[in-house]
Amino acid sequence: IFEQWLRRHRPMLEVYPAANAPIGHNRENYMVPFIPLYRNGEFFKSSRELGYDYEYLQEPELDSFQDFLIPYLEQARQIWAWLVGAAVTGGIVTAVLIGLILACQKKRRGTSSEIQPLLIETEDYNNVSYQSN
Repeated sequence: IFEQWLRRHRPMLEVYPAANAPIGHNRENYMVPFIPLYRNGEFFKSSRELGYDYEYLQEPELDSFQDFLIPYLEQARQIWAWLVGAAVTGGIVTAVLIGLILACQKKRRGTSSEIQPLLIETEDYNNVSYQSN
C-alpha cells in the first residue's frame, strides 16, 4: 500500500518532517528495532529507486507516442462539446464586456470639458467681449 501511495503522489524527501514529529519519527531518526539501522527518510523512496519492482504494480510500456496520447484523446472526445461551449460562451462574454468598456469610454469622451481646445480661432477671438454687464 505504501509503494502504491509513493508511486501515485511521488513526494519529495523534504516533505518528510525533519523536526517536530513524535519521538523517533523525524526524517533523520533511525528506524528501530530494525537491524541494520536505516533512517526514516531512506524508506521514503519507491522500489524502483531501490532497484526492484513489484510485478502487479508494473505499468505497461507504451510502444509509441501515439499510444501515450490515446487515453487523453479519449477523454477529450468525451468532453469536446463542453470545451466548445465554454470557448463560445467565453468569447461572447468577452465581446460584451469589450463593447461595454468601449461604450463607456466613448460616452466619457463626449462629455468631458478637458477635451475642448484651449485656443480659439482668430475670427472667434475678435468677437469675444471681456466686458461684464
